[in-house]
Amino acid sequence: MITTTHAILNTALLGRKNHPERNWPLVLGSIFPDLPMLLYALVMFLSQGRWDAANRAGLNEYHFRQLWVDWGHSIPLALAGILLCLLFKYNWGLYFFSAMGLHDLEDLPVHSESAHRHFLPFSNWRFFSPISYVDPRYHAAIVAPLEWLIVLVCIGILWRRGISSWVQALLLFIGVFQGLWLLFEYGGIRW
Repeated sequence: MITTTHAILNTALLGRKNHPERNWPLVLGSIFPDLPMLLYALVMFLSQGRWDAANRAGLNEYHFRQLWVDWGHSIPLALAGILLCLLFKYNWGLYFFSAMGLHDLEDLPVHSESAHRHFLPFSNWRFFSPISYVDPRYHAAIVAPLEWLIVLVCIGILWRRGISSWVQALLLFIGVFQGLWLLFEYGGIRW
């Protein structure tokens, strides 16, 4: 799934109108597993001036980056964080690790080629799904619009909770941008 989809979906699922203090840890926990990948892409862009530079990385660079991405997607790590936060009654961390765990579970069924090692440190096994959210060879032309539909429904749920106008504007931007990207990527529309 796209990183922003995780943040919107998890906040819609676990957030509550009468508990706005949950929102930031939910958003940050939803984004955290993808941070190494996003930071690496930003560094490659700043150093080489190209967004696809991360895809052209050498094998050693790729393995180093992938190791950090896989640890961020570790379901046992998220569960350990949840258990520790429950033990110490730390609600902020509980929401953070819950969102992180949901991110990991949401990624499992939609990674066909770039599967993560979701069970580190206990196993290096990767689940290579028969569907993908980005690869057209694995039904992305169906999966990506469904993901966008989920985003739109979750944006509606969040709007009904009475969020601030700047958050509404941000969600509207994300929803429109993701829809335009889908048209560009799968609809054959080029501008």
